[in-house]
Amino acid sequence: MSAITARVFKSGSSQAVRLPKGYRFKGKVVRLTPMPGGVRLTAPVELARRRRALRKLGGTCPDFPDPT
Repeated sequence: MSAITARVFKSGSSQAVRLPKGYRFKGKVVRLTPMPGGVRLTAPVELARRRRALRKLGGTCPDFPDPT
C-alpha cells in the first residue's frame, strides 16, 4: 500500500483523522504507537495474533528462548 493523505479535524476537544474506506479498522478501538516522525495505528486483534505467533517460536532457536 502506498502512502495517502487523510483529513485531520476537531471532534469535541480531541483531534481525529478521517480514514478512507480502504484503510478502515474492524471494531472501535485501535492501538497507537509513537514512531519517529509520527504515530502507527494497529488493530488490537492483529497485535494479539502477532503475540501468539511469537510465543509459538519460543524454544525453536537460540534467538527465541522458551519463555517457561
